[in-house]
Amino acid sequence: MSETRARLASLPLFSDLPGAAVTALADLAEPVSLPVGEVLCRAGDTPRWLFVLVSGRLQQTVADSTVPINPGALIGASELLGNHPFAQDILVLRDSQLLRFPAEALEPFLLEHPPVLLALSRYLLRQREASRPGHVARQGTLSLVPASPGVPAATLGEELVGRLGGWPGARMVTEAHVLAELGQDSLAGDDDSEQKLETYLHRLEAAHPHLVYVADQGQGIWAERCLRHGDRVLMLVEAGAEPRPVPALAGLPGPLLAPLELVLLCARGDASPHTRAWRELLKARSHYYVQPWYGPDLDALARQITGRGLGLVLGGGGARGFAHIGLIRALEQLQMPVDVMGGTSMGAFVSALLACGFSAVEMMQVARDTFVSRNYLNDYTLPRVSLIRGRKFHQRLQSVFGERTIESLWRSYFCVSSNLSSGEAVVHEFGSLATWVGTSMCVPGVAPPVLFEGELLCDGGVVDNLPTDVMQAMERGAIIASSVSAQSDIALEEMKSSLPDPGALLRRQRGASWPGFGEILLRTATLNSDTVVYPASVARSDVCLHMPVTDVNMFDWKALDALVERGYQHALQVLEPLRDELLGEG
Repeated sequence: MSETRARLASLPLFSDLPGAAVTALADLAEPVSLPVGEVLCRAGDTPRWLFVLVSGRLQQTVADSTVPINPGALIGASELLGNHPFAQDILVLRDSQLLRFPAEALEPFLLEHPPVLLALSRYLLRQREASRPGHVARQGTLSLVPASPGVPAATLGEELVGRLGGWPGARMVTEAHVLAELGQDSLAGDDDSEQKLETYLHRLEAAHPHLVYVADQGQGIWAERCLRHGDRVLMLVEAGAEPRPVPALAGLPGPLLAPLELVLLCARGDASPHTRAWRELLKARSHYYVQPWYGPDLDALARQITGRGLGLVLGGGGARGFAHIGLIRALEQLQMPVDVMGGTSMGAFVSALLACGFSAVEMMQVARDTFVSRNYLNDYTLPRVSLIRGRKFHQRLQSVFGERTIESLWRSYFCVSSNLSSGEAVVHEFGSLATWVGTSMCVPGVAPPVLFEGELLCDGGVVDNLPTDVMQAMERGAIIASSVSAQSDIALEEMKSSLPDPGALLRRQRGASWPGFGEILLRTATLNSDTVVYPASVARSDVCLHMPVTDVNMFDWKALDALVERGYQHALQVLEPLRDELLGEG
């Protein structure tokens, strides 16, 4: 009972309660241990218990997004007090310890102890005010498991602990540490040893903000335990190793719910020929390349796996997208390293250049050669499908990006196209960089859609012109979004008329800034994305730069220099005051 009371008193929720109230509450509590994959409750269930998560992590689904539930959280409070069923399933994301209180005993208890009722009410109010859709807490527990023999997992663990601030903020836990502390039978797998181990690990997690669990082998009880205790699991692979099943994954009692990511160790500039195969085999959501033990690579890995990285999402908008280059110039000047990047249409093109290592100056030269000096969009054809064939432009992209594949890039990258057949966004994380960037830029009516696996793919802006949802799902850290589209920029104020005029655009006056055929097609293609989808895209970002480019025609390629300068000045003005906060240094 004293241990239960101490656990309750250590939680911020109950720390200010009178001692007598905490003691009485502890008398009602029943400890519960749940393994990864267990279902705590299902949508529609009547609440029978109030739960307090002591250690571990749970997960619920809200508005099609998974949301973690962290230690110290209450589960069932609003349902019990509001007398309504659970609205969603709640699963055990990693091995967890909870305290539960029976509903039938809780109501009379709260009437006898008003301070506890007040604490619960304040908790629910703070929870409602603090909730921000799409933003997740930074995970504090990492698990490193070798997926192939001979990987120096402990060395990487030590490097990460140092980059997480070192002792006592971060600590590495290995099998040797456990055996030395609890004895040689502590990993026997019986009920007593399991309970001792759970108590020990809970004590460590309470004492250190960051724990790095390291498995020396990819199999055995300790490796399985590491998998079950990680908020984020890193599978370590020698880049040249052939994909093979990891025994520890097969030994889990249920599915691994914590996000699993791949870390490929290889020489700088190289890439693994097996990256995609490894990711598909392990169902890894993403991957990182690390040169052992190269400082900048380790710094970038540590930032991203603890939610302190920086993601950049660039939207589409034709020539206006040149403003993105100005943003990248500002990021360079402010020394804000971008860890992961992606975008749509022109945003896909610029972010791909960044992922390949081009500087802002080099990007301007590539953009000038591609869109200004030469016209790669003039292979006109009989408009049965589109105005141009698109071959010249795709060949140009091939010359810029070469044979690079998306999965071989050392910095994570994605681009988005639209599936005309299904009406859904398609996220490209694998395959030819040139091909998928080109597909993301195929404006319907201007360039022909790309046929792939029986589906027609075109400009990503048709469905999602600012794909912050893709970036958010990666959980790498702060998101900077850059929008060069406009929600009402095609109106002609100077031609207002009280009557409909079908022929107005056909009577264009010299010097008038009216939309042309291509701009009307582009605006039509992205209309839904730029109006209906856009507000949610902005809300998911930490900072959204609305570039001051609405007065520039979407196909005014010769405005390159002016657009880059506008983007640079605007980005500098917005980001400089926020720099330290976005980098987690504030």
